[in-house]
Amino acid sequence: MRWLAVVALMLTHLALVAIVGALPDAVAPIIAGTIYLPLWPLSEIGIPVFSPAESGGWPGPNVLGWLVFVAIWSLLWWLLVAVIIRVRS
Repeated sequence: MRWLAVVALMLTHLALVAIVGALPDAVAPIIAGTIYLPLWPLSEIGIPVFSPAESGGWPGPNVLGWLVFVAIWSLLWWLLVAVIIRVRS
């Protein structure tokens, strides 16, 4: 049951990332921050998690960046679900 909840949260998160351009202006930066905030420190230490940026644009995550994004957020969602289950029992 725990993994089902984590997968549902992760798919919801990925869906929000996919439609970030259609979200209200107040919400879009928060969703974009969930991508960039975990990846910037890795980029700063030399791990190539971003694709080359277009002129004047933000670099998007490359394949490694997306894998790191999914790994970090899956872990965070799993921890949240674990805490909720512990509190409820």
